[in-house]
Amino acid sequence: MTVVVLHRRSLGDPPYGEWLGGDAIVVDSSSTAADSASATAELAVLSLASNTHITALVALHPDDQIRAGSLRDHLGLAGQTRDEAVVGADAIRAAELLGAAGVPVVRRAPAATIPDLYRAAHAWGYPLRVRRRRGPERAVVADLGDETALRAFARGGLAEGDTAATAGLTVEPATSGPGHHGPGNPATDAALAVLPAVAGHPLEVAAVRDEFGTWRVDSVRYTGRTTDARRLVCAQARRLESVEAV
Repeated sequence: MTVVVLHRRSLGDPPYGEWLGGDAIVVDSSSTAADSASATAELAVLSLASNTHITALVALHPDDQIRAGSLRDHLGLAGQTRDEAVVGADAIRAAELLGAAGVPVVRRAPAATIPDLYRAAHAWGYPLRVRRRRGPERAVVADLGDETALRAFARGGLAEGDTAATAGLTVEPATSGPGHHGPGNPATDAALAVLPAVAGHPLEVAAVRDEFGTWRVDSVRYTGRTTDARRLVCAQARRLESVEAV
């Protein structure tokens, strides 16, 4: 009965072994922070799996959720899958899932090239907002008030066809309407009814009211860093009796 934990040094030094009854093997995933394409952590886990019976895989950091889901899929472990993890990490994927279920979402599109921005301007007009596609905060990269601002932004990084450095951006109509976090709103309640509910992987849904008065889901994000770490670890490891003891 061995639980593998993907751990980043930024999380401090949680007593995983104490929480999991001494069954934890910790794999340092910190080196993948600057390069999400690095497979160092994955290779370490697969090496362990070649000679150890792994029963669960735990990951607390937002940047490790998709990585952990992929490993569970590959190793046939219970818990959050890669597809489920992507919903809490990728703004476009979350919008696609919710939109397909009839949940109103903020209009948003990938923005990897200059034509992507012009298509958004043609469809929605100005002002436009460019954000990071992934990451817990979905940081705003630029607000584009008109075509002059769009051109200036494009000169600063976007290219006609090269998507290597910009595949992680999105574009949407800028809105200054009121926002709402969590349940208790028509849009967030509808989203929470659709989103995958996986023990140990809490999701927060936020909504914003557009210029027409419609509440739309703006973001879905994994909130593990603001939740009791022991509960998350025990839930992901399926040590439910340990969760109850907290």
